[in-house]
Amino acid sequence: MDEKISFVFDGKIASEHQMDFYEAARFQYSASRLLVKLENFRKTGEFPKKISYKNAPEIRILPARPGSFGLDIIAPAIAMGTPLLLEVPIGALFSYVIDRIFRPGDDEAIREALATNRELVEVFDRTIAGKDDTIDRTLNLLQDRIEKADQLNDKIAALYERLIADQNRREQLQEFRPEFRKIGEGQNADLITMSAPLLKEMNVPLRRSARSVTVRTTQNDRPRDILRASKEMADAVDLAVVDRHISTIDINIVQFNKNNGWGKFENREWKGTPSFQIPGDMIDDMKQTVLVAMNKDLVEVDCYFVRSPAGVPQRIIVFDVNSIDEY
Repeated sequence: MDEKISFVFDGKIASEHQMDFYEAARFQYSASRLLVKLENFRKTGEFPKKISYKNAPEIRILPARPGSFGLDIIAPAIAMGTPLLLEVPIGALFSYVIDRIFRPGDDEAIREALATNRELVEVFDRTIAGKDDTIDRTLNLLQDRIEKADQLNDKIAALYERLIADQNRREQLQEFRPEFRKIGEGQNADLITMSAPLLKEMNVPLRRSARSVTVRTTQNDRPRDILRASKEMADAVDLAVVDRHISTIDINIVQFNKNNGWGKFENREWKGTPSFQIPGDMIDDMKQTVLVAMNKDLVEVDCYFVRSPAGVPQRIIVFDVNSIDEY
């Protein structure tokens, strides 16, 4: 059964079922290039630098839906008898690159959104902040208010949708974790480097046409939001260039969010306290190791350097943590 991927723009003129022509065209061009490259990668572990009829799979577009401006496409399913490098839906591979490029919700983002409601932010600070399951607890809090027919303001409603997408994405990454482990060092780096500018370009309509975009995958009649992004989130996306090989460095872990896998570190060759990320499909396996590492002055990590287009290191993606005492 084919997989449907939906892009739903909301707010501004998108709520009137309209889009700026130029912005809509930029979005479709970038989205189509990204999906074609992901489909090629799913099959072969590589993607073409130039797209032609020879390497472009059949991805069909459906008529735009009424209401908020929504665009649906039909992507090839995992075909029986067709050899694939990665036996995953294209939407799961989409989740994989989103996870490594978009930062998920954390205590700071949650508190900022809830600050528009004094009662909710007090409940969050008193019973949720800093807990192992911050996202689940926050979703339960907001779901309880929805069931009581409380009206959530736009900012809190957007937070609820963002956290749902974060949760769905992580579940999908865990579901297909054995397949994602087939992705090699250089392949992983190339995939992120290719995807980051195209994902950023896909959010051009958030300038004038819409306030938010939701990416939704549907397979076997099961819809699943995997991204809910605002303009601020899109603007924060790094135009990243990821090293093709893993580096080993010594760091002092000064901060770690065990819910979303992001943290801060110190290293004498890096300025300030740059960020590190544990990929969503690896958080459960590595979380306890990182928490123990926070009690040590220095630990050794295997990681990818994420650089600016000028080659300046910006952050790291960590795949292994070891005590220096062991060597």
